[in-house]
Amino acid sequence: MADRFDLMIIGTGPAGLTAAIYGRRLGMEVAVFGDTPGGNLVKIENILNYPGFPGGVPGAQLGAMVFAQAQAEGAFVPMRRLEKILDRDSGFLGTLDGGGEYFAPAAIIASGVVPRTLDIPNSDKKGLYYCSLCDGPLFRNKGATLAVLGGGNMAVHEALSLSAFALRVIIVHRGTSLRAEAALVREAGEKGNIEVVLNAVVQEFQATDEINGLTVVVNGKEKRTLPVNGVFMAIGWGADLGVIQVEVKTTPEGFLKTDAKLMTSAPGLFAAGDVRDTDTRQIVTACADGARAANFAFEYIRKNRLEGGNVRTGPET
Repeated sequence: MADRFDLMIIGTGPAGLTAAIYGRRLGMEVAVFGDTPGGNLVKIENILNYPGFPGGVPGAQLGAMVFAQAQAEGAFVPMRRLEKILDRDSGFLGTLDGGGEYFAPAAIIASGVVPRTLDIPNSDKKGLYYCSLCDGPLFRNKGATLAVLGGGNMAVHEALSLSAFALRVIIVHRGTSLRAEAALVREAGEKGNIEVVLNAVVQEFQATDEINGLTVVVNGKEKRTLPVNGVFMAIGWGADLGVIQVEVKTTPEGFLKTDAKLMTSAPGLFAAGDVRDTDTRQIVTACADGARAANFAFEYIRKNRLEGGNVRTGPET
């Protein structure tokens, strides 16, 4: 028999954990599923634009703090990812790989995003990385040249982090200028070991057993080979929807469509944070989404209960 809660939350990033905090403070029994406290926050070395931390705060530290707060509020956090979530009996059923089922009349998808990759030759070889904080130290004191693919905030953040480990960092961007915040671009320009190659399209990774270079076409005509010891991907993110076995509407890019109350096209299924169709993907907006989604889920459950709908609330003992 499935364990019953008022609200299931998929994702232990800032959106999901904030939803758990607000859900508990509204009196709901909340279960949160995910295996990384803070989600993608752990990939950010130093967060400089989150209110209350003027000197910055390590992403892993902020994630751990919010995670601990959700636990302190009484959220059930088994530190496991759901295998799938399905429509069941005027609510949602979540299942764990290897056994275990959970039911709730409302759920919030806050599963965040996963990095995009390039479908080019040798993209299956070793030497591709997605987290400078995790993998940058591998290149400490090795005189390495590293490439970062992308031109937004994430790409420049990665390059700045890698500049502490590599002899040389090359940002490769297909656009005519970097899209990152001016302050980040200025900081990268002040580093002596970061250079930028613009208007460059990567055609293939050079590799034997591991990637050792990039073939790029610059300005639509000039083909160049850039020798590197590793490539860090920062070309964007796609919504992480693998767990959802519920029919929902998405944008052409694959993000969840939501209404003014953050509900998806499936009644009772809400979305918060980067996984949904939004014009801003920042930590602070993910937290705001989490708080709003928890409130709207609470309203949804209460309204259906008052109207006599078949909505269950509270855990079954």
